[in-house]
Amino acid sequence: MLKRLDQKIKNSFGSKKGMARAIWHYSSMMLGKYRPYQSVDFDSVERLVFICAGNICRSPLAEAVANSMGFPSVSYGLHCRGGDPADPRARSFAESISLDLSLHITRNFQDYTYQSGDLIVGMEPSHLAALRDREIPPTTTITLAGLWLPKAKPYIHDPHNTCDMFFDRCEREVALSAMHLSSRAS
Repeated sequence: MLKRLDQKIKNSFGSKKGMARAIWHYSSMMLGKYRPYQSVDFDSVERLVFICAGNICRSPLAEAVANSMGFPSVSYGLHCRGGDPADPRARSFAESISLDLSLHITRNFQDYTYQSGDLIVGMEPSHLAALRDREIPPTTTITLAGLWLPKAKPYIHDPHNTCDMFFDRCEREVALSAMHLSSRAS
């Protein structure tokens, strides 16, 4: 029974830590903590800037989805060295929805140059906290990708070291969020 429960947690949340973080951040959202990140003036958004930890799973897929919808976007990683390809499972998932990540090369957020009209989109609250240490204009609009899902959630767990079922679940959420953001900004 414990083995089935453990597998259910891995399939649904990626890991026990992912489950704890998801519950914590969802509870915080219900208490209003992330409400400011839902106040986006989409009429002023000219480019989506997706960020995640490594720029190999979540943010490159979001970038590809937004670009495929004709909305300018880029992606960066907060903790990557840059120059690496997308994760093989991310490339495979992208192919399953008729997108191509084969030419994606990781970029570190240190290489980011602000442009007027940028909307920075993090995948989890820790990404937004990391932005405080970066040199971006204080008026830059930032949000969380999961807040734009049909059932809002502030935390999209990093799928890099998770089982295939969770990886696909996560990438579906990232793609759906990028579609909603692109549609609203268009």
